[in-house]
Amino acid sequence: MKTTLLVIAALAAIVLLPTSAYAATCSDYSDQAAAQRAADTRDADGDGIYCESLPCPCSTGGGGGSTSPPAAPPPPPATSAGCSRPSTVQRLVFSRAKYAGIRRHYLRAVRSGWPRILVVNRPGADRRRDRLMEEGALLPRAGFDRDEYPPAVGRGRGSRALKRGINPVGWRAHLAYVRSSENRSHGASLGGKLRRFCNGTRFRYVFR
Repeated sequence: MKTTLLVIAALAAIVLLPTSAYAATCSDYSDQAAAQRAADTRDADGDGIYCESLPCPCSTGGGGGSTSPPAAPPPPPATSAGCSRPSTVQRLVFSRAKYAGIRRHYLRAVRSGWPRILVVNRPGADRRRDRLMEEGALLPRAGFDRDEYPPAVGRGRGSRALKRGINPVGWRAHLAYVRSSENRSHGASLGGKLRRFCNGTRFRYVFR
């Protein structure tokens, strides 16, 4: 009698044990939302989302599946196309303290006959710069760049072509040594200020 009671008690204990949290497999469900509602499969990466490999309908909340796939993310904002072509000369303002070497070179070049008013001309700018560096009078110098005025992006053909450097078109310019850090900072600033303007836009340097 005592043995029978022990067997009954053991069977009852087994019945009352909680079922395993991983009693099912993903293949037991037809979609991810159903597996999420049951929440009885293995969550391999521990993010609370079950059976992520199953097709939608999908759900990320325990016990409350959604009946439709997650909404697609909104499209990125449209970028502005085109450029601006103002009729007036654009004044590009630079710090005379920060770009003292660039300013000295600009003044020397203008005194030598190079024009104050330039024309945005991006096509071929790299080729013009390369040829100038190859055939210019200044050799490379450690710690310095060979600054050019007019800049490669501002000489050559345009609505008002430059007075010099047109044979071949636009590769000639005035060169001077400027510390590399200053010259490269000015080049980046110049590119940013000209970015919104179309080719053919007239511009000039202003130092304050």
